[in-house]
Amino acid sequence: MRSLVSSLFALIVVSALAVVHTRHQFRVTFVAVQDANKERDQLNAEWSQLLLEQSTWAFHHLVEKKARSRLGMTVPEPDSIEVVTEP
Repeated sequence: MRSLVSSLFALIVVSALAVVHTRHQFRVTFVAVQDANKERDQLNAEWSQLLLEQSTWAFHHLVEKKARSRLGMTVPEPDSIEVVTEP
């Protein structure tokens, strides 16, 4: 009888340790998922900013292209540029 009680007690202790270990693993995994979600959100924000920057650069390129083709505009030579200063 005594060995049966000892065996049951040992099984209860092992079961409790397994529960503690499993909960700890769950918490570690949950923290890793939260960190991954934060990183994903930061990367999405950066991606949006990069897309906006790309569209801005593309817009400037189109303006320059139209200025060259429709208006015949060119970049002036460095020696023909005059800097005006305040008197």
